[in-house]
Amino acid sequence: MIEDALRSFAEDDLSYIEDIADRDDEVDAIWDSVFRESITYMMEDAKKITPFTHYLMVSRHLERCGDHACKIAEKVHYKVTGEHIEIK
Repeated sequence: MIEDALRSFAEDDLSYIEDIADRDDEVDAIWDSVFRESITYMMEDAKKITPFTHYLMVSRHLERCGDHACKIAEKVHYKVTGEHIEIK
């Protein structure tokens, strides 16, 4: 997603980011699933708390990367069209 957002910026081509909102929704859904499953495993076995905490942190950072890609896409859209949009 970030690569496509940056390519869109470099080339002033919105085609790279047309589906970025849908892709971000997928990343968000994966994060939610990872979060829920991790909590379940941690509740079942206290020995899993440390590794799953690390797993959750990595997953959260990847989800934030998707959010940053959306922000870049918003800025690119404005650069190309002059129109402000908000990608949620």
